Amino acid sequence: MKIKVEVHVLFYYETWLLPYIIRHYRTFASKLVIHNAGQPLKLRLPKGVVIIPWDCPEVSNTRYMELCNSCWKATTADWVIVVDADEFIWFPEGAAKTLAAYMAKGAAVIKTHGFEMFSGRLPTGPGQIYDEIKFGAPDDKWYAKPCLFNPKLVRDSALGIGQHEADPVLHDGRKLRVGHDWPFATPSAYLLHYHQIGPAEAIAARYEGNIERMCAENREKGWGNLKKGMVHVEEKRNYIFPLLDQVVP
Repeated sequence: MKIKVEVHVLFYYETWLLPYIIRHYRTFASKLVIHNAGQPLKLRLPKGVVIIPWDCPEVSNTRYMELCNSCWKATTADWVIVVDADEFIWFPEGAAKTLAAYMAKGAAVIKTHGFEMFSGRLPTGPGQIYDEIKFGAPDDKWYAKPCLFNPKLVRDSALGIGQHEADPVLHDGRKLRVGHDWPFATPSAYLLHYHQIGPAEAIAARYEGNIERMCAENREKGWGNLKKGMVHVEEKRNYIFPLLDQVVP
């Protein structure tokens, strides 16, 4: 029996990433839903890919989490993935084998290992993004997210702000606490975060754009980066460079 996977991607402005998002998730997903909060996307979509307008022009963590916790509710899939546009779940041992192993173990929520990928230039090839950009820095603090779960076991995902933690409720009424001490599953699942890709100036401009669109609640509660774009880029790269290693063979 083929395992059905439904993927929900929250999309703002990452137009250069869109072909890679579609190509990657179509390798194992039965359905890919792109929730677009940016400009209308006009492109021919392959079978199984849907773009849904999402009315959220501001950067709002509250609205973001509301969508993350509701967008999958009507699914009939065996597994659901909810990620940002620059986050790619990748399975070192292959999607089919890995997801089948999780199901055999009765796993409800999978915590991914996180990696901050890096390249000084954007990818240009017609293949997968990780065919071109293979190096990254491990980061299980910010990018080890519980973004993969079994909706046949999970009734409410209850993802928290930033999607770093969750308090899911199972269909049998049990409540879980998926925090920093939640064990990583085997076989492993990687969350490859492709944000630090391209010239520093372009990334800094994206940061500045996010700050301009940030809602009042985010500012008041300190959710998200409020530093100058280039300052934040330099901080990120100073962290990444000493840890860079090949993540994808």
